[in-house]
Amino acid sequence: MIAFCTHCWTEIDASIDRCPHCGTDHGADPRSYEEKLVAALAHPLPEARARICWLIGENTIRTAVPCLMHMAEHDPDLFVQREAVKALGALQDLRSDSLLSTISGSTNRFLAIDAKRSLRRIHGRGSNNDE
Repeated sequence: MIAFCTHCWTEIDASIDRCPHCGTDHGADPRSYEEKLVAALAHPLPEARARICWLIGENTIRTAVPCLMHMAEHDPDLFVQREAVKALGALQDLRSDSLLSTISGSTNRFLAIDAKRSLRRIHGRGSNNDE
């Protein structure tokens, strides 16, 4: 089975403990679960980045807010941008307020709706299903 090194994101065989590219010993990784999730936002696969955004929102990992803000604005994949915006709403952190306000005016209707919903969550107004 193929896996990714959680340090350098090189494809590796899932059965090995040490990355042949960077030498990271995955069995001795001292990082917390939260730190690993935040680091995983740099994963090369957009599907993985989107899922990690969701996990961060579900686990209320506020240390990820700056990374999520960057992804919401700059990730090349629209679905990742949307998941980052949704995670920011789930985290309800006021640091993302200005960015979400800007994104709510996006020409992409789906991204704009997600940003508006996230803003409502942050400010405690309306349900997450309103437009």
